[in-house]
Amino acid sequence: MTTRQLTIENLQLNVSICGQGRPLLLLNGLGGLIRTFDPLREELGDYMTITLDVPGVGESQMPRWPMRLPRHADVIAEMLKQLGIDHIDVFGVSWGGALAQEVALRHPNMVRRLILAATSAGPVVLVKPADILEFFGKSKSTKPYRQSGTRNSIPALLRFGAVKGMLSLNPRTYYYQLAALVGWTSLLRLFRLSQRTLILAGDRDTLIHVYNAHILRRSIRRAELQIMKGEGHFFVFTSAKRTAQLLDAANKPAEVGKLNISRACGTCLLKSA
Repeated sequence: MTTRQLTIENLQLNVSICGQGRPLLLLNGLGGLIRTFDPLREELGDYMTITLDVPGVGESQMPRWPMRLPRHADVIAEMLKQLGIDHIDVFGVSWGGALAQEVALRHPNMVRRLILAATSAGPVVLVKPADILEFFGKSKSTKPYRQSGTRNSIPALLRFGAVKGMLSLNPRTYYYQLAALVGWTSLLRLFRLSQRTLILAGDRDTLIHVYNAHILRRSIRRAELQIMKGEGHFFVFTSAKRTAQLLDAANKPAEVGKLNISRACGTCLLKSA
């Protein structure tokens, strides 16, 4: 385990680096914590994986004011520069998929390959403030997670993530990340992306419907789309091995090998302050 102190634009960030090999940046979804990627990282034996709690999430510093998505992208680029990484593959999930697109658009020379999972080109507000209130039990309409008909609702999905230890329990985190997306879209800029892009989508995703993946596929010149049958919004967590196999096959289509990485991966933290 390697620990250092970093300061990125006057913000303290919690960053995790694990493994050796081709560098791969993992960007989480709304409220997502570093440990969300632990199952996937255990399957990615040929990569050095880098992930973080973005500003306002987990152990990273909460900004004084909400940051727009372009500033988030610039913070990511500066973090990579401080780590001495010039070129990297970028894997973004849900909200992190929007951030991954912004990183690739603003810093194209840094991004070697793009992987977009369960995400869209916007404009979209993934979660409404009322959903956050219900998630934290502050809404009068709050219903038990297991009540019939609510299993695939947004608050139910958030509760699933929280129970699994994947999501922040700080309401301010969600409001800040939602604010970052207000008015954001990449749709009219996607033609500028020249990186090879893998798009992953679950056919049972009730949060980001699969048609969003088709829009991305048609808008990005060098894009490949893989629809994961029977999978919902959290397939990167619930089907980590299958996700890793698709990622690896797209990177090395002629190579077949067994993935092997230490289970201590999730504890390799690089903390910036």
